[in-house]
Amino acid sequence: MSGENQETTESSEDNGQSLFIPDDVAVDQLMSLGFSKNAAIRALFYTGNQTVDIAADWLLENSDKNLDTPLENDLQGTSDSSDEDDSEDFLSADTYKMVFVVNSELNMGVGKVAAQVAHAALSLFRNMIDTDAKAQMLIVWGHMGETKIVLRGDNSTQLEALSQQADTLGLDNYLVHDAGHTQVAPGSRTVLGIFGKVTEVDRVTGTLKLL
Repeated sequence: MSGENQETTESSEDNGQSLFIPDDVAVDQLMSLGFSKNAAIRALFYTGNQTVDIAADWLLENSDKNLDTPLENDLQGTSDSSDEDDSEDFLSADTYKMVFVVNSELNMGVGKVAAQVAHAALSLFRNMIDTDAKAQMLIVWGHMGETKIVLRGDNSTQLEALSQQADTLGLDNYLVHDAGHTQVAPGSRTVLGIFGKVTEVDRVTGTLKLL
């Protein structure tokens, strides 16, 4: 999709808020799938303006919410309570995502992959939740739809290299070493989970394809 890496925000001198610039091609493609324009723009905003597939997944995951209201309502904030300052801090925050890189050389079944991705997600979450700053990032991530992406990795060596790269960038990550009770040998590196700002995570996994 064109414009995947385009800058998503620019300074707005009128109101001090960030002005989101969605990928027009992606908006059109999402609308062709039956989503409203407002919903398409919101999905692209909350998933980092990446791909149509990721935005569509976000829309399906959040289908129980009112997605047809303009994004400007979120950016401007609607609270009249004492929490207004906190709301503005939240709305101007960076977007986060959690990605999972699956070791495709193991040829795991669908159920096994699902279990290993869940293992990575829970372990990564538990490792972060006890640290106040990291817990706050998880809260922001949760309010923005909990973007989760599953990607295809080549082998154990690649997963280990990606984990080291994530460490270098200060990104929380967890590499699952399977117990070996089913399908794979004990100690097999099955899934790597990484959490962080969209732009930072993309520095590690941006070239990988969706599973």
